[in-house]
Amino acid sequence: MTDQIKIFRKASFFLLAAFIIMMSSCSKDEPEISDIESLVDRTVESMQQGAIGKNACLEFVFPISIQFVDATTASAESYEALHTLVSAWFEENGVEKSRANKPQLLFPIQVLTEDGEVADVESKDALKTLRNDCPGSKGCKGKNGKGFKCFSLVYPVALTIDGVDATFDDRQSLKTAVKAYKETAGDDAVKPTLVFPVTVQYDDESEVIAESQEALAALKQACRDEE
Repeated sequence: MTDQIKIFRKASFFLLAAFIIMMSSCSKDEPEISDIESLVDRTVESMQQGAIGKNACLEFVFPISIQFVDATTASAESYEALHTLVSAWFEENGVEKSRANKPQLLFPIQVLTEDGEVADVESKDALKTLRNDCPGSKGCKGKNGKGFKCFSLVYPVALTIDGVDATFDDRQSLKTAVKAYKETAGDDAVKPTLVFPVTVQYDDESEVIAESQEALAALKQACRDEE
């Protein structure tokens, strides 16, 4: 009986040791939230997907602003700049690297719809309503934590605002003009729209001309199909 107890104890010890080793190896395979790069990747992707929808129906009109947990704010001109900003903030501040401390998107923001409309979005609820109008349901993931971007508009870009065409040389001047129009005309005002044709640029710096709203929507759909 004593020998059986010894055998049982030895077996139990080896099983416990094997379990501990197995758990240790598994934990190494999982991305640690304490790693700045992993946290920043997740932050940018969740911010992007929460804003433009899983099927990438909408596009941010940069620059966008974010707020950190210490109430400081920052502005980013692109997904790459956003990634750099968030990474630098966590490196410079002694804040716990957790999901609870991720920065938040500041409203109002502007987004480009599939039909070429520039929409001024005042709140999370308004954004949710706009996202729900997006066609399709195919998922779309960010690229290595840098956010998903189908293409960028090539400036100068012209918009029809309140029946008048205006040309903008950069993103900031466009954003400012649309915001001013919205503040003057009110929430029920006709949304500014792109004047076609427009040129768009992909990540590989190749460019395509969209001659109409339908052509722009087709480019967006092709981008989702590739993803």
